[in-house]
This record gives sequence, C-alpha cells and structure tokens, in this order.
Amino acid sequence: MITAIVKATIKPDMHQQIKRVADILQLEYAPHERGCELYESFIDGDTFITIEHWHSQQDLDIHLEAEHVKKYVPQLRECVVDEQFQVTFINSDDIQKVVI
Repeated sequence: MITAIVKATIKPDMHQQIKRVADILQLEYAPHERGCELYESFIDGDTFITIEHWHSQQDLDIHLEAEHVKKYVPQLRECVVDEQFQVTFINSDDIQKVVI
C-alpha cells in the first residue's frame, strides 16, 4: 500500500474554496477510483491536509494522470501559499511494525 500525506498552508480567506474543491475530490471521485482505499481531506486552522491510501503505485499513478486531478488540483493550488503542497509518500513495504 502507498500512503500519501499532502499538506499546505491555506491563504487567507480561501478556507471555504479549498474545502469546496477538496470535497469534490473526496466525495465525488475518490470512492470510485480503482485502488483508492482512503481519501480524506481536513482543515486544521490554516493547514490543509489530505491523507490517501492507494492499493499500489500503479493505482496512484493512474489517479495522478486522471482528468479530474488535472482539473481540480490547480484549483486547490490557487488556495494555498506559494501554490505548493508538501507531499510525503510512504510505501507500506518499507515500514516495519513494532509492538512495544
């Protein structure tokens, strides 16, 4: 499984706009995408966060090339400082579980 953690600082007065666009991706598209096991967006103060779980790298790659991503991600970028997201990818094959 591939996990993507997406974070950005929201520009002033753009909270409602980013929520509107994020809801479109989360509610209208993610439930129907092959390999999407989780796709949730949050706003914490001025921080925008999306957590995604994809079954495979191939599924994530297909998602990143999808028309709806090409349409809505630029709209999300308009809402965040410097139009940039910080993205962390975690491949579950690289994670070792430890019980303490």
